[in-house]
Amino acid sequence: MPTNTIYPAEAQPQQGAPVRCATVEDLARVRERLAKVEGGHDNLRDGLSTLSVQFSELRRDLTRSVTDTAAQTRSEIMQRVDDMTDTATERNSEISGRLARIEGGLKLTSWVTMTSIMLATGLLGWGQIGDAVFAFCKRALGYGP
Repeated sequence: MPTNTIYPAEAQPQQGAPVRCATVEDLARVRERLAKVEGGHDNLRDGLSTLSVQFSELRRDLTRSVTDTAAQTRSEIMQRVDDMTDTATERNSEISGRLARIEGGLKLTSWVTMTSIMLATGLLGWGQIGDAVFAFCKRALGYGP
């Protein structure tokens, strides 16, 4: 039996049965391949760890970016709302001023109208009183029917 051949445990060489046995060189090649596979496995594990870290950083950066953008958008919206409120307040003040002037004009017009009516009524009333006194005096003095 050669000394550099290792036999499988379950199959010892028997007469007439061909058995394939690994040589030391075959085992060395298998160990070499196993080492390469394990090294590749380690490289894959390291690569996955690196990817995991990169994804975590990407998620963190995206979350921060979305949060910052949301804050900026919220700020811009609030600024626009404030501008719209200021514009509405200015318009309300302007409209209130116009309405106050119109109301003042209506009050003045109403006062002038009422004064004119009172004067006209008063003059007409005094005119009727004067006509009545004149007619009475004319009759009393015998100048009329």
